[in-house]
Amino acid sequence: MLQRIGNDWVAAKKAYAGRPDRPMLKLTRFREAYVNALLDAILTGYQGAAKAAVGSQNETSDYDVTLVGGRGTWSAMKEFNAVFRSVWGKESGVVFDTNVYVGTIPPPTMQHSPDSWLMKDGNAGATSEWQYAQEAASLSKIRRFMDAREWQHYLNQVTDGVLAASPAVPRTSGTRFTQARHARGAFSVAGAMYDAYARSVARILTSEGYARRPAQSDDDFVRSMEHRDENAVMRARNVLYAMHTRGAQETERSFLHQGPSPSSQGGWRSQASIGALNSQALLYAMEAYHSAGAVFDVVYRQQAGLIDRSDLVLSDFVQSFNEQVGDTLKDLHHYERDPGKALYQSAKYIRRMTIAADEILRHCSGALDGEAAALLGRFRELGAKEGVLLRLRGGADSAFAGLTEQEKSAVASEHTRDVLGSDSLRDFRRKLLHLAGAVHFLRYTQPA
Repeated sequence: MLQRIGNDWVAAKKAYAGRPDRPMLKLTRFREAYVNALLDAILTGYQGAAKAAVGSQNETSDYDVTLVGGRGTWSAMKEFNAVFRSVWGKESGVVFDTNVYVGTIPPPTMQHSPDSWLMKDGNAGATSEWQYAQEAASLSKIRRFMDAREWQHYLNQVTDGVLAASPAVPRTSGTRFTQARHARGAFSVAGAMYDAYARSVARILTSEGYARRPAQSDDDFVRSMEHRDENAVMRARNVLYAMHTRGAQETERSFLHQGPSPSSQGGWRSQASIGALNSQALLYAMEAYHSAGAVFDVVYRQQAGLIDRSDLVLSDFVQSFNEQVGDTLKDLHHYERDPGKALYQSAKYIRRMTIAADEILRHCSGALDGEAAALLGRFRELGAKEGVLLRLRGGADSAFAGLTEQEKSAVASEHTRDVLGSDSLRDFRRKLLHLAGAVHFLRYTQPA
């Protein structure tokens, strides 16, 4: 079945999903068994390492696996990708919509363990260096789905707003300057992280003989290659993800055995720097969170219930908010040819974004301005758990079970028009970034 459609999971879904004999379900079961068997064979060579995955019976879902525990899991991930590539001729993300990750961030309330770099000296979330690095990493998710001009405009809009005098948030000129500098620093680090990502991927693609236009930026080249040869970009990213994860894991091991580096060495062996290394590595991973706060809030709090909101601080929720904004931008771009589908596919991230926004408001002494507050309410309705968009996205709701893809898109567009006043993706994106800018203003005008 896979060979008939070119070993491509997207093509498989178009060809097989929804058919009466459920051939796509057979493929999902084959995928899970194949991936698990290959990883089990590889992990026999990595003592203490294990895999963690959440299988799904949904015909259109992905199947991702995280390697946890043990030593050198970066190498096991690299080995999986190499073996899979040699057998199928493509990356697992293309053939199976499966990606292998390396688990790096334990829950913030994890008991002290000699194998936990994060908890060696207490909760790293309490340090300002850690928070700064992780917030910058989360902002890189937003940068990833903006072009350079849009990013610069958004950066200037936020930092100029923080710098300006505001009757609603009275501050001295010195405070405003310090806060604006802090915001611009975080955004600048995020931009530099993304630039490093684009530069590295572009270098590999160029070395493999892919042509680029004269004077074409790394960013534009990589974006064009994602449409031209998705598998080539995914291969480059998998190679770089393993390479950067190796560096992070080796620094973790040095930290565990030798403790923090002396201040005279610039603190390269510290919780904040290890977190930053892991975040940079995660930029190359497919569909991954870049920051610890997003993992804490979504994975450990909302999904697993291992922690509650009292275990998290403002910065964690800001990181989660940023990544949900970025993932929403991702789906608006990915499904731009089918606006209705883009709207209901992004509903999961919209819901998580509004949950994080509510927590940010709870922590902050200020409040959103009138327009931003109204937008938050409308986005909250669009992402409602039992709302139209999430029910369309889930695919199992009896009210929409008989609809074609075109009809589902039409329902999503109509609902979005009713709630937001427009179903235009451009207008949706503009309103999303207006809300994000208002939340960022609140975050960066908080007392230090």
